[in-house]
Amino acid sequence: MEERNTLDISWRTIFKISGTVIFLYFMYLIREVIIWFIFALVISILMEPAISLFSKRRVPRTVAVVIVYLFIFGLLGYLLYLVTPFFISEIQHFSEVFPQQLEEYFHRVSPLFEKFGIEAFGNFEVFLENAKKSFQAIGSNAFSSIIALFGGVLATFFTISLSIFLSLEKGLMEKGLAIAFPKRYEKYLLGLWRKSKQKVTGWFLMRIVGVIFVGLSSYIIFRLLDVGYPVSLAAIGGIFDFVPILGPTIAAILIFAVVSVDSILKGVFVFIAFGIVQLIENTVLLPSLAKKIIRVPPALVLIALFIGGKFWGILGAILLVPLIAILFEFIKDFLEEKKEEVFSSNSYSDMSEGQIQ
Repeated sequence: MEERNTLDISWRTIFKISGTVIFLYFMYLIREVIIWFIFALVISILMEPAISLFSKRRVPRTVAVVIVYLFIFGLLGYLLYLVTPFFISEIQHFSEVFPQQLEEYFHRVSPLFEKFGIEAFGNFEVFLENAKKSFQAIGSNAFSSIIALFGGVLATFFTISLSIFLSLEKGLMEKGLAIAFPKRYEKYLLGLWRKSKQKVTGWFLMRIVGVIFVGLSSYIIFRLLDVGYPVSLAAIGGIFDFVPILGPTIAAILIFAVVSVDSILKGVFVFIAFGIVQLIENTVLLPSLAKKIIRVPPALVLIALFIGGKFWGILGAILLVPLIAILFEFIKDFLEEKKEEVFSSNSYSDMSEGQIQ
């Protein structure tokens, strides 16, 4: 007699599956709000050291939050107000002049290649025409591109406002962890969270200090050497410095390429000067700040920047780095703790077996 296998699913299981599907679909619908909340949480975490500093001086937390946020975002707004007109002007001028400079440069060096039988410039006119169109498009959309970098007004306003409310509530994340995880893990997880948050916040602030140092130093050097587009090139040097090792290398190559089109000798001087700035940053500035700060792997920083920039623009790229770093530190410490537990249990077992023998 043939046996029949019947699948018995209770109504409770059906309701659970249906509820999970509905919940996931709802989370998908509000995914942008969730992303804004995550960014707001990251901002509140980064602001916490300054707020705590005021609180230790017996300043009410509400007043401390207002002071810190007004100072930080007021300073950022003022800097953008000062830099943006120069930035737009340089991009537009670059898009108009650089194709002509590039054409003159290639015409100067093409005879050298032809002597060796290298015909690398056969399709140069086509390349140059496409380059002109690309640079013209960049110049005409310079302002809209800058606006796009910082996202929509609504998203920015919502994120900053939410981060302020999160900062007003002290220990909100700790309370969330206490609710989400069992009581026996509470003390361990809270300690791990505080340690990871403190280290990553310090690392992020250290990178910001490095970005500012490299950007300002590069701008002064470019002005002294009479380099064109000093604001834009200094911004490239500063922003790329956020990614350890790889970022400064790419920035140095880009800056050298742009400056060398005007003068190869000037490009060499700029390249050497930029290298000296990097040397000062890595041997003097950062070591003095990084005594008790974790070193986030450059590959992890690059992945976080790529994912954040791909989906949420430049602000997403910057804000995703500390979040990923906190998760990395959290997981690393957790695995190290488990490894120590396993090692301790194995050592105890070996000792017990030795005593029995």
